[in-house]
Amino acid sequence: MNERERLLRVLNWIKPDRVPWFADLGHWYRAESGGMWNLFTITNRTKEMIDLHKEVKAGWYIEVGSLHEEYYEEDVMQEKFIDGNLAIERYVTPIGKIEMIRKWNPISFSWDISKYMVKNIEELKILLYVIERKKIIPRIENWSIIEEMGKDVGLGFPSVGYSGLGSLISYYMGLENTIYAMYDDPILFEKYIRTYNQKHLEAVDIFCKSQAPHLLFTDNLSSDMQPPKLFEKYSFNHYKEIADRVHSVGKTVSAHCDGMLDNIIGVVAEAGIDVADACTPKPTGDLTPIEIRKQAGNEIILMGGISPYMWLPETSEKDFIAHVKEWLDLRNISFRLVQSAGDQVPPGTKIERIKLVYDLVEEFGRY
Repeated sequence: MNERERLLRVLNWIKPDRVPWFADLGHWYRAESGGMWNLFTITNRTKEMIDLHKEVKAGWYIEVGSLHEEYYEEDVMQEKFIDGNLAIERYVTPIGKIEMIRKWNPISFSWDISKYMVKNIEELKILLYVIERKKIIPRIENWSIIEEMGKDVGLGFPSVGYSGLGSLISYYMGLENTIYAMYDDPILFEKYIRTYNQKHLEAVDIFCKSQAPHLLFTDNLSSDMQPPKLFEKYSFNHYKEIADRVHSVGKTVSAHCDGMLDNIIGVVAEAGIDVADACTPKPTGDLTPIEIRKQAGNEIILMGGISPYMWLPETSEKDFIAHVKEWLDLRNISFRLVQSAGDQVPPGTKIERIKLVYDLVEEFGRY
């Protein structure tokens, strides 16, 4: 049984021979290359990434692309480009221009936001104008490309990106600007959420017509950024609607939950989400593995389990093994479990430690 087969069994409520092992290696791989990478063309759907997953004996699943394409009506111009060490994304409309600027960070090998696209109500009006004119068209044929590339080493999770609230907090505005906007103009704020989520559901509906069995959306959910009351007001019903639509055609869905999980993981499970992807336990997160399972219940699949700090050389191999075993021990409570990274394998991790995970799930992850 390979990792794809194991994961499909878990998704379909069938106990596999052992806990599946899937890895999010994109950022680690790009950091190992030592150079600046293009923020706007990022993909793990490459031969190099497939070969890496084979080398470390891990399943491949994330940053594989989408089954839809977005474009904008003629009076909205979108620009994305790299200018030296800056990545710029811009919308130009008849009512104004908004842009996001990111700066390359050679230490973390990432693009840090130096200017959010939206800082105030007037700019949120421009963003709403843009979203109202966004068109979603099918690219279902992309599933054949994803499968051709990765079916022998994993299961690609096509993505539909952020939900409405997640798009503001994690991308366009940041937390502080989002909270101010919510109070400064609640009518405009809620109109944006409704409009964005309707477009989001159009992408979900396209996925539902495809042959792909599993969908991912990527809010980077964290209870310190989206506490339960905020989530329940603006996101819960949308999460549930996604789950209901996907389940109605016999498919499953993941939400990317890579932050603090206390008091939010149970709400995500209640919404009907099948997989909490990238679960991050202590010491980076705020819950132990057993606490995550207790709050989540036994039905939602917990995917993740290795805190970023634990990958690094500063953590002894003995402590790393104990950390992984603590996650794998959850299999004794529920087989709805996948070993993965929470959230990513960070730069500076030795490849020997990544390879060690396969040995650990083989030894300590069997049923």
